[in-house]
Amino acid sequence: MDTAHEERMTAARLPGDTIVAVLYEQHARIRDQFDAVAATSDADRGAAFDTLRELIATHQAAEDVVLRTVTDKLIPAGTTRASTDEEKVVARELAALEKADVRGAQFLPRLRQLEEAFTLHAAHEESEEFPTVLAELSEQEQTELGHWMKRASRIAPTHPHPALAGHPVTQAVAAPFTALYDQARDRLAEAQGKTDA
Repeated sequence: MDTAHEERMTAARLPGDTIVAVLYEQHARIRDQFDAVAATSDADRGAAFDTLRELIATHQAAEDVVLRTVTDKLIPAGTTRASTDEEKVVARELAALEKADVRGAQFLPRLRQLEEAFTLHAAHEESEEFPTVLAELSEQEQTELGHWMKRASRIAPTHPHPALAGHPVTQAVAAPFTALYDQARDRLAEAQGKTDA
């Protein structure tokens, strides 16, 4: 049984749209997209990779804004700091992969390195952060957070980050993943602010 299938089964055993169920589903979808990129022909690989980049950017931004806000208060700082550090490794691997030719010989081995970094990060979240959320928060709290995670998934960045607009040098230097991540995080934070007001 593959990991994505196990994650979906675990999500199905959890109540409704709780945050942990949503995160398990997102992890499974990202894993499936890694497989899709690897299985896609060279001619179509760029589009599949773009989908993967967007999934990871939106997922990580939502985790930072929603999940870490909660887990920073519930578990030791070292654990959440480790998760954040792992996310940075994923971002670095992804930024390096963005510079590679999707048809080149090095692309698939680099894709596997990125997948390994993501797998390590997801495993730590699932074994260290998720159990704490399940134990410490009520089902209603978990469901509210799950709704925020789902909302974040719909905030797919489609334009360059506003801070980069009009700055060609900055646009050329900044990694596209960084722009995707920042835009997803900004949109989610803005949406949360409107709800809290």
